[in-house]
Amino acid sequence: MKKILFELKQIIITAFRLLYVFISGGESCAICGKKVFTRPVCKECMARHFSVKKIMELERCRCCGKVLICLNGKCSVCREKPVLKSTDSVLPLFSYRLWNKELMFRWKMQDERRLSPIFASLLAQALRLAGETFIVPVPPRKGKIRKKGWDQIDELCTFLERRYGFKVLKILERKSSQQQKKLSRAERLEHIKNSYVLKVYSGTLPESICLIDDVCTTGSTLESCASVLKAAGIKRVNAITLFSVD
Repeated sequence: MKKILFELKQIIITAFRLLYVFISGGESCAICGKKVFTRPVCKECMARHFSVKKIMELERCRCCGKVLICLNGKCSVCREKPVLKSTDSVLPLFSYRLWNKELMFRWKMQDERRLSPIFASLLAQALRLAGETFIVPVPPRKGKIRKKGWDQIDELCTFLERRYGFKVLKILERKSSQQQKKLSRAERLEHIKNSYVLKVYSGTLPESICLIDDVCTTGSTLESCASVLKAAGIKRVNAITLFSVD
């Protein structure tokens, strides 16, 4: 019933958005500028720039998951100053550049929530190809949902659970309310160390889970969450993010 109600709500929201866009004469694709009506990125650009299968075939750093220029197994940062130790694998799908940065800004800062089902679809493809079943969202800072009305990761996981059938375990809580985007790399690494805790959970935790986040910058957030989950007895903690800052 929840899935049916969720899909019905999405149909109604989409219908009103389409009506608004149609009345206003359409808009431009965020990548190529072509006139679009149903989504902010045209079908051609989605196929060309957001192929999850092709992205997952690229050679990546076995530590942070960023695409490698040279085939050394690890990127220079992870060879010299590794951050990810409790996290078993990280898969950032796309680089945080050009139109990706623009789309992210529109989604997070301008509350363009019609991007949520698009991003959720990309994550669902990656999760299925990676063989993941249980996902744990990186929780928002305290008071964010109350203040803003929504959280992008929470919304992604709602789609992943109700539309695509993944099991979502909201078992982490963030203690700190400070935003990280204004911090330097060193400040991020120090600040995030003890920012996450495990919620009281009565069920049996799976042996393997996958963390979900929007952007991987230093990897400190994923590592902090992974260390908490490993301490709780989870044997393998993977992570998939939409974007990575490189």
